[in-house]
Amino acid sequence: MSRVESWIECLDCGEQATYEPISLACPACGSTWREARYGLRSLRETWQRELPSREPSLWRYGELLPIRPDEKPVMLGEGMTPLLEARQLGEMLRLPHLMIKDERQGPTHSFKDRQAAVSVNALRLFGLQEAVVCSTGNVALAYSAFCARAGIKLWAFLTSLVPPEKMHEVAVYGTEVIKVAGTYDQAKQLAAAFAESRGLYLDRGARSIATLESMKTIAFEICEQLAGMRAADSLPWPTPDWYIPVSYTHLRAHETSLQLVC
Repeated sequence: MSRVESWIECLDCGEQATYEPISLACPACGSTWREARYGLRSLRETWQRELPSREPSLWRYGELLPIRPDEKPVMLGEGMTPLLEARQLGEMLRLPHLMIKDERQGPTHSFKDRQAAVSVNALRLFGLQEAVVCSTGNVALAYSAFCARAGIKLWAFLTSLVPPEKMHEVAVYGTEVIKVAGTYDQAKQLAAAFAESRGLYLDRGARSIATLESMKTIAFEICEQLAGMRAADSLPWPTPDWYIPVSYTHLRAHETSLQLVC
């Protein structure tokens, strides 16, 4: 995999810095509004040449992820979930080209596997050995699986509303589960205080560069899969007109997700 220049840019002052998972704020102005940037000039040619032979996972897009592409990531089969034609549903909704991106097929059956995969690999590459998450279930489960694989100790703060079955699943991976008899906001406050007192990494969800960058792999996969369906693997890939995330809860109280594409 070729190396692509990357950096983190502050959206308020424009300061550029290298990516570090524990660095949440701009070193110049303190803003937390930051995004990853990449040198894209040579990437089109590289992907045109190499993508067809790469493994079917989210790591096939490694040049556009914030960790070093020359490192072998810890993997659990994340990414490249199926894109399925929904003919009958499409007929009911009068959408002849409706498709479903089924994120239930990830390692822990939710799109949070992408977040955990990139975030935990970033922690591992920077030598961090413990982490803290606060979750309503899916994040804790995904992080537990990847942290167990990477040898990172995880502390998960869960509210008492999380079903016992899911708490058990989280604990099976060796995660330390802290059950909070309060609201999710209260659980987040306790998790933050705990992480600060021990000097540990605290997952910040959508405020984390790794989280933001991991989720775009869904879009990459959809476009690449659409191109394959149309026998047009060359770039530029086709893009959907609409993309609609759908979450629901099934009988075992797992919140999971589908992505409607049309």
